[in-house]
Amino acid sequence: MTTPLAGQAASSLDAQKRALAAHPLYATIDSLPRLRSFVEHHVACVWDFMSLLKSLQRDLAGASVPWQPPADPEAARLINEIVLDEESDVLPYRQGHASHFVWYTEAMDELGAQVGPVRAFLAQMASGQPPLTAMRAAGMPEAAREFVATTLSFLDAPLPVRAAVFLHGREEVIPRMFLPLVHTLRSQGLPCTRFLAYLERHIEVDGGAHGDHAAALLDRLCRSAPDLRHRCESAARAALKARLRLWDAIVEEI
Repeated sequence: MTTPLAGQAASSLDAQKRALAAHPLYATIDSLPRLRSFVEHHVACVWDFMSLLKSLQRDLAGASVPWQPPADPEAARLINEIVLDEESDVLPYRQGHASHFVWYTEAMDELGAQVGPVRAFLAQMASGQPPLTAMRAAGMPEAAREFVATTLSFLDAPLPVRAAVFLHGREEVIPRMFLPLVHTLRSQGLPCTRFLAYLERHIEVDGGAHGDHAAALLDRLCRSAPDLRHRCESAARAALKARLRLWDAIVEEI
């Protein structure tokens, strides 16, 4: 799928993606304590991924009552296809459906990682606290809070900008990051069945249908707003830079 960011912009983004794919973090996660530290940081990325995705769905497919038909049903279909799996996928390790966020927290339970902070974070938000305040009160890692702050800063941006962050900062780069991590975990023989299944599911869907849908969506939105292409590039670069900072911080931590 061709995306509207081409030439020098695409080359610059690809350099950041190559840096993420070759990051030393993956080889560093060679023991259960180090894997636990990683997931305790990374779970924040799983939560704010859903916030970014749902912001797109809200504005493209609509969630208000009384209902109004979407202005662009093709865009609505693309985003709804992604949401279906991310919010209610079939679980490979127990009966029923759940979001990938729930899958991740249940994988954390299997690993013996600290799930208390992220659950306290959700409870703090349910009581009315803003996300970053809730994360701080729950004791989630500072580096994770900084990453989430970057993501949240895009949620009020125009749709093409959010779609660029979603494609380049998430869907397109996730398989590049997860493949070397799967290799390390399998070579070390670590007991992490649920977590490996989570990673492999995202390599499958983000490297396939979800990535294609996200690219088609960005192309569609940018065709109707060509003046936003430079802003789309800047936002995608900022998202990738935030991920690199988080990966650096986790390496330093572990």
